[in-house]
Amino acid sequence: MYRAEVSFDVDSMMKNLTELEKVQLPFASSLALNTMTKDIREDLRDRMKSTFENPVPFTLNSLFVSMSTKDDLTSVVGLKEFAPKGNPASKYLLPHIQGGPSYYTRFQKSLRYAGLLAPNEYAIPTQSDYLQLNRYGNVRPSMYTEILYSLKAYRDTSSHAYMKRSGIKRAKRSYTARTTAAHNASETRNHYPGIYLNDWGARDIKQSALFWFVRRPPSHQAKYPLSHFAEDFAKDNFNKYFGRAFAKALATAR
Repeated sequence: MYRAEVSFDVDSMMKNLTELEKVQLPFASSLALNTMTKDIREDLRDRMKSTFENPVPFTLNSLFVSMSTKDDLTSVVGLKEFAPKGNPASKYLLPHIQGGPSYYTRFQKSLRYAGLLAPNEYAIPTQSDYLQLNRYGNVRPSMYTEILYSLKAYRDTSSHAYMKRSGIKRAKRSYTARTTAAHNASETRNHYPGIYLNDWGARDIKQSALFWFVRRPPSHQAKYPLSHFAEDFAKDNFNKYFGRAFAKALATAR
């Protein structure tokens, strides 16, 4: 799990407080932590919008918060590790957080499992007009699904069941994967390794490249250091949050 923790130690403050203040200190500390952690999540979300180009709602909503209590003065903000469909944000954002090669998505893993993509290869979209993109500029999940079904590249039976229900099984489009091994063994080498859309014409089959198979996955710089962003926010703002929470705790004490 990729996350940032913010904790508070009340022991060092106890000796200089009145009895009423000592009683209210744990509550005030927890209130300050929880209020600040929620604002840290909003700050991290705003940073996503300025760091990534047109991030999808799934990414913006991938940040979670775990609240502190009076008995456990630790709050957490982090990225969700589970995704019911697709890839969890904690995985595909990791290269942008710490730097390194792109995350191998389910699409990439399915192609590798089917033997179409070599272990050291990565499938990257071309500039083809036949690629179906959503409003965020990403390949539509339904197109990934259709391609994998056409290539018989699913890794589990549940995906086949989904395809059967969705009706994509009857889609007119079909796809061909040209592996690097087949490309190297061919004498003509007319087609670069990748995934092609088959266009059935009157006389022959024309193919349009949708994905290229490249040997090195795209690499990313650490442009979204989540932990550093959260820690800096906490260092700069905790005293303000604590002061407000402590004043509120004393004002509402019974």
